Amino acid sequence: MSFMARSAKHFLVIKAARLFRKELEKAGLDNLKTLAEAGISIVGTYLDGSSPSEKAQIKRDLSGLLQMGVTPDMVFEELIRQMPKLAPIIGGREGYKKTEVEKLLSFLKE
Repeated sequence: MSFMARSAKHFLVIKAARLFRKELEKAGLDNLKTLAEAGISIVGTYLDGSSPSEKAQIKRDLSGLLQMGVTPDMVFEELIRQMPKLAPIIGGREGYKKTEVEKLLSFLKE
């Protein structure tokens, strides 16, 4: 993979994480922590609360990222880097991140 392709992929990961961060900040970290502690999917809750047009846009954006070689894991890792307070929520619970990634992938298959 060329330097330009790696740079573009890295930029897309940062941009996607920034968009997710913006949405998560609206919800509030305390609310996210409460959901995670209750075993409720943050991704699922966000998607369920999105309008059909928002869901269509999210699906297009995520599909485009996957086509460029960006994985949900990469976006979650960047999101944790941008929001270190999420690390205990996403990374600290056994299997939580994996479940969230699976939730995103199943949303794309709908």
